[in-house]
Amino acid sequence: MKLAIYPPIPLDIVIISALLIALLLPLIIAPRKYLSLIKLLRPFRLIHYAGFAAGGVVMGAKIGGTALDIYQFFYVSFAVLIAFQGAVFLNDIFDAEIDILAGKQTPFSKGIISIKHSYILAFGLTFLALGLLLRCGLTSFLIAILAYLLSLSYTVPPVRAKRFFPLNVFLLALTGLCIMLMGFAAQTSVFNFPIRMLVLVLLTLTATFGTKDMADIKGDRERGITTLFTLLGLQKGKKVNAILVLAAYLSTPLILAYPKLYFAAIPAAVLSAGVILAKKLREWLILLVYILFGGWILFLIVSGELF
Repeated sequence: MKLAIYPPIPLDIVIISALLIALLLPLIIAPRKYLSLIKLLRPFRLIHYAGFAAGGVVMGAKIGGTALDIYQFFYVSFAVLIAFQGAVFLNDIFDAEIDILAGKQTPFSKGIISIKHSYILAFGLTFLALGLLLRCGLTSFLIAILAYLLSLSYTVPPVRAKRFFPLNVFLLALTGLCIMLMGFAAQTSVFNFPIRMLVLVLLTLTATFGTKDMADIKGDRERGITTLFTLLGLQKGKKVNAILVLAAYLSTPLILAYPKLYFAAIPAAVLSAGVILAKKLREWLILLVYILFGGWILFLIVSGELF
């Protein structure tokens, strides 16, 4: 794959300088609070969403037959990083009681930031992300708007679709697809996006995103949020969730029409299902396996094995 490497235009210099100031200024003004926020970030989920965006850019370059623009790659990936964190700050406001019952430590539940500052950070990071995506083209920007609206409908009342299973996991899957399409559109026409990948993302993410609700079962019940685990109970829910994860991994080679992928899909499926059924949930391990598996699929695309 060819890389489009060229000196930054004046707009790039302005954007990168502004980003550096935005990242370093809080460290100077309020270092303790800033470092406390950094410690409570969710690295694997950040990697998941940024990986979807970055993967979309790489796929767009490969499938569209264009050189990979390093600036587009950076802007799309970084925009999704900060947009996701903005969505987390917003979600923490409405999930404060659930997080306390689940024993989760978030900046809002720990009192590091107030509700006012949570809103400022949530919308400030979102607008910054959308500004970055304007540099990546109108299509990417419009898809980002759609992803943001889906995120709001999931989190914010009166819709708060998070309350309704399986609509909640489907919306998360649809948001993930939008993020990948956003990166893809930065390099080539969105109409070149492979149908098999679209089906894969929607089906597998809808089947597996419910895993994250396992730890929140008590708070979700208190707040009237239906998930796989509030409907079936913890033990039965874990079994069904493990089956769904197995099915998602094992169906991936079929959907992509690439049987060799079973060499990676089978161990990933068995390990992930085993972690779900274990007495203590290690979500980070499930996400790590998932990220490595997704990275392998991306490598196959870049190497010309897929699509």
